[in-house]
Amino acid sequence: MNKFILDGKRNDWKWQNANRITDAESFRKAFPNCTAELAENIGGYIRKFRFAATPYYLSLVAKDGQGNPLPGDPLWKQVCFHPADTPDSDGYADGKVNWENPAEFPTPILHHKYPDRALLRITDHCMCYCNYCYLTARILDKNTPKHNLFEDDYWEKSLDYIRKHTEIRDILISGGEPLLFDNASLEKVLAGIRGIGTVKTIRLNTRALSFNPFRFDNGLAGLFRDYRLTALEIHTSHPSEITPEFDDALSTLESSGYRPMILWRAPLLRGINDSAETLEKLFIMLYERRIEPYYLFHYAPYSLSRAEYGVSVRRGAAILRELRRRIPGPSFPRYTLFHIHGKQDIPLSENGTGDFIYETDKNGNSIVRFIDWKGEWSIYPDVGEKGNRP
Repeated sequence: MNKFILDGKRNDWKWQNANRITDAESFRKAFPNCTAELAENIGGYIRKFRFAATPYYLSLVAKDGQGNPLPGDPLWKQVCFHPADTPDSDGYADGKVNWENPAEFPTPILHHKYPDRALLRITDHCMCYCNYCYLTARILDKNTPKHNLFEDDYWEKSLDYIRKHTEIRDILISGGEPLLFDNASLEKVLAGIRGIGTVKTIRLNTRALSFNPFRFDNGLAGLFRDYRLTALEIHTSHPSEITPEFDDALSTLESSGYRPMILWRAPLLRGINDSAETLEKLFIMLYERRIEPYYLFHYAPYSLSRAEYGVSVRRGAAILRELRRRIPGPSFPRYTLFHIHGKQDIPLSENGTGDFIYETDKNGNSIVRFIDWKGEWSIYPDVGEKGNRP
């Protein structure tokens, strides 16, 4: 790889963020032999959507003989750009959101869906941008409103709401990528939450282990220890993301004398991880590192690239059935989809169940109909037969 990727400061997490590829010009510097088509595609894409990739992550991407990313590489496919004018009829369009009900947002950064827990989205930015983000409108789309933690008293209003709603005992810190904040800023967040006596547990959702594992410095590990972070929820979609640098980050937590519970969560993605062999390798690698494979998510319906990467619910269940007796129980995740009322576990039976039914709507589109946690029937749009490819 060229000097752009192998600069001597690569182990500095701030250098990684500062030297991300974010536009056509920086892409050409990183890949001077790129084709005109690649450069044209990124130019069209970034006019509407955010794009960024750290030098570290790009160093993991498989390259062709010219040093360009291989189109089929599973890591490249997660961040690569598609022509902006390509119709995505099965996914995102013009500000569509998935399950974000405005009534559940007492502030623009606080999501209170379930009675005993709440989610704080403290940033709308990421280290790298997954092109399948289920928060396409909030994160990727440049034309939708963005929010900042400390703008318009969002932070203090959110804390005040949590104080008043004493039934909230669990807080999930998410984003975007919360570990974009430096340690001093992140300490203010953790201290504010820990200062509320009715909050008993704190989780933090991150993809830094895949995109910028150098973020796990001694200072961050100390914060997790000092503020008793209960769980770290990580997103890693493919075994190739588990690297020596990934392991070094885990070792930093160990050396601090405190390692929070680590839970894995990621979506099922066609052409990236939708095979029993790939998922078996990933889940076992996680289990070996004492990381619990917690949730395998089905592709959210109104997300960018769903037409490209979506897998049908029935196909996903078949993959999990194949895996069920091949891996130890603690390494087997829940298979779950999102809907307007929350999450729904997907039964692994071939033909569904009495309260989880595979159907087609009046237009012939694949759907599943199920009884959600509120006891109500919900309808979920599936991706159709093209998502059933083996």
